[in-house]
Amino acid sequence: MLNVNRRILISAPYESVRAYLRDLGEIARYEPKVDSIAVSPAGESAEASGRFFGMPWRGTFRFEFAPDGGYRGVMLSGPLKRMECRVLLRPVNGGTILDHAEEYELPFFLKPFRPLVRRWLDQTLEAELDVIKERAEALNRRLQLQVLEV
Repeated sequence: MLNVNRRILISAPYESVRAYLRDLGEIARYEPKVDSIAVSPAGESAEASGRFFGMPWRGTFRFEFAPDGGYRGVMLSGPLKRMECRVLLRPVNGGTILDHAEEYELPFFLKPFRPLVRRWLDQTLEAELDVIKERAEALNRRLQLQVLEV
């Protein structure tokens, strides 16, 4: 099993970060491995496609929203035997802490490249968190402006 995880402080209140992450359609904007995602009307499953370590992939995911405002996504069908991501939120002074963890069971042909895949996954997770931070903070600014305009 290959695990990667990161933590970041987002300078926005918990409610704004939670609202941003609740829109699963945004995954294609912040997740570098996802090019497109079609979320079911109930928001519990999604069909996604993209590139993993340069190779095209397509899969189906089940999503569960956590009480803390984050979510858990599990690949039900796709090229990997197992893929799971978890996003946890915690309000703190000055913003929101976001913990993000991903677990992968790599196919046999990728196992010799495990160190390279790990490095690549670390980079994609860093990029993902940077975009989440930027977009959640931008959402918070828009919400604050709406309050001022009323």
